Order: sequence, then C-alpha cells, then structure tokens
Amino acid sequence: MVEIRLENLRKTFGEVIATDEVNMVLEEGELSTLLGPSGCGKTTLLRLIAGFYVPDSGRIYFDDVDVTEVPPHKRNTGMCFQNYALWPHMTVHDNVAYGMKLKRVEGKKFTAAAIHKRVSTALDLVRLGELGHRHIHQLSGGQQQRVALARALVIEPDVLLLDEPLSNLDAKLRIEMREEIIRIQSEMNITTVYVTHDQHEALSISDRVAVMDLGYIQQFANPREIYSDPQTVFVADFIGQCTFIDGTIKSMGNGITVSIPNNQEITGFTTIDGYPFELGETVKAAVRPEDLTFERENPTDNEVVGVVTRTIYVGNALEVYFQIGNISAEALLDPDLQIKEGDSIHLFAPADEVMILPIGGVEALRKVPGHPMSESAPPSNEQTDI
Repeated sequence: MVEIRLENLRKTFGEVIATDEVNMVLEEGELSTLLGPSGCGKTTLLRLIAGFYVPDSGRIYFDDVDVTEVPPHKRNTGMCFQNYALWPHMTVHDNVAYGMKLKRVEGKKFTAAAIHKRVSTALDLVRLGELGHRHIHQLSGGQQQRVALARALVIEPDVLLLDEPLSNLDAKLRIEMREEIIRIQSEMNITTVYVTHDQHEALSISDRVAVMDLGYIQQFANPREIYSDPQTVFVADFIGQCTFIDGTIKSMGNGITVSIPNNQEITGFTTIDGYPFELGETVKAAVRPEDLTFERENPTDNEVVGVVTRTIYVGNALEVYFQIGNISAEALLDPDLQIKEGDSIHLFAPADEVMILPIGGVEALRKVPGHPMSESAPPSNEQTDI
C-alpha cells in the first residue's frame, strides 16, 4: 500500500488547461474517486498519477518517493482502461499473464510456473478461474472487464488505477461489477483511484470523492459530506438533485436569511466554514427534493409557496415540479397526495436542510481563508518546466 500525494499539479495541452492547482492526499488502502462531467480533467489527472503524462508543474509522490518523472512501468501501478485493451488473439490466461512476462524483479524474469500460479490466483480473485483457456470473443462484456481487472492485479501493484471501467456495461452488469470491485479492493486493501462520471457509482463505491470541473477539484471529501455539505453550486447540482432559489442575504445570525421571489424569505446555513458572506450579497438557497415536505413539522420550518407545473408518479414517491416566480423547483412527496398541474402548493423545509451557497465555483472558494484554493494559500515551491 502507498499514500499518493499530489502537490499543486498543473497540466495543459496547448492553451487548454486540463488540470490546475490539484492538491490532494489519497490515503493508503482507500478507494478514491475522481468524479465529474466529460472534459473536467479527471482522466488527465489519472494519467498523471499513472505516469502517462508529465505535469507542467507540481509534484507527485508515492509515500515519500517523488515519482513525477518516473516512467509508468517503474511506478508499479495496475491500470484498467475503459475499453479493456485486451488482446483478441490471446487466451484469457495469456492476456492476464502478459504483464508478468514483461515484469522484472532485480533484472530477473518470472518463471513459467510462477506466472501460471499468479495468473491462476488473479483469475480466482475475479471469479474466472475456470475460463483461462477461452479467447476474448468467447466472453461477455462483464467477463472481459474481469479479465482486464485480473491483468491489472496480477502484477501486485502498489496502486490500482481504474478509468471508467464500467461504462461499457449494461445497468445490471454495472451493479454486479461495482460490487466485485468493492470486494476485491477490500480484500487486497490496495490504494485505488477510480474515474467515473456516474454520481451514483461514485457515492456507492468510494471512501472519498473528488468532484472536478474545468480542471479544478471543487471538493474532496467522503460521500456523505459531498452530498450533505456541498461547497459550491456545481457540486450541489452535480451530486444528486437540487432546487436552487436565487436570492439576496437579508440577515445573518442564527442562520442566514435570504429574500427570494414573490416577497418570500428562506433561512438556512452555509456549508463552507469561514466564507465571508455579506448583507445584500446574491446567493443561492439550495434544497434537496427529499427535504421538502407537504406538512409543517416544526414552527420554525421555512415555508415555500409555488405553482405546480407537473407531477410524475414514480412508485414510491411523487415528483412534483413547481415554479417560485420564474425559478423551477422540485419536491419528492408522498405518492398518495392528490396534486395536479396549476395547483398552488405550500411546502416546508427545516432550516438545517437549506444550504446557502455563494455564487461561483473556484472563485468563491478562493475567498475562504485557509482553503486549498484560497488566494492567500502559499504557492508550491517545487515546479517542473516542460
């Protein structure tokens, strides 16, 4: 097991900034996920860790060893690619054995017997022990993914890198393979970095999640904190569903009270310790659909009034879409409620379930003293000019 430390990483391709100001510590034995939309920089960051790219500036450490300019084959990482990258003319056994045949320990090759033993162990680990003789075209998509995973594990890497490994599978197989990856990672206790754009996948599989946008990490925390206390509008919007109500700060004290459309007010709390909110500042009040209720449960609950625009019955709940002025909102209510389009609706939300978020992403985080993105944060002293 190793700890991965990333210090002020920056990588550009021409004028495009792929990743910037990346400062993270990926704990040994944990599964950390890089999550974000296409083009956010997550695969670039994974390839920097793997050694396929060299950063323009910043350093990469495995434990206390600087591997920034160490080539991929000397980092002892196992990589599982999105398209599997399996050899169609080879058997399952030979595909898995390929890395072992290339690997050297103190300049010496592994014996055929040692390779066979390690490959058998790896195939048993991914539950393909009886399929080593088959060719790749004889396997299902899920089985091919297991072969790619076995090939990454057989070399006994210090770090396992997974680049959207489940994106080519159907929904049922994704769930099955997700459980297998959790099982294997737990059994081997190996430091793992997992790239995905699927928020549900990230929350269910990870010890910690890094949410990325436009090359920057906007938040890095455990799944529960990412969902319950998002630090930017982007994170709140990308993780789960959220209703955002624009308003301006009216008062600050026991919570933050915000004036919202139709002469209404809503009170909530910030999710960012130390953010310097100001009276009159334009902010967004964010509420998860499941936190809105049809009946007031506490005298201090916020009341929100709107007009229903659509309802959708989804079995265990009723999705209710409504307008607050010109703002679209959503609630997840009891499926037995009789609500229809055009109805005026009064909903309630506890103040501690309302998140008051500043406008902006990284630029907002830079205003927080001591935050990794803070403008006052000391720059890295170590740079590599490419």
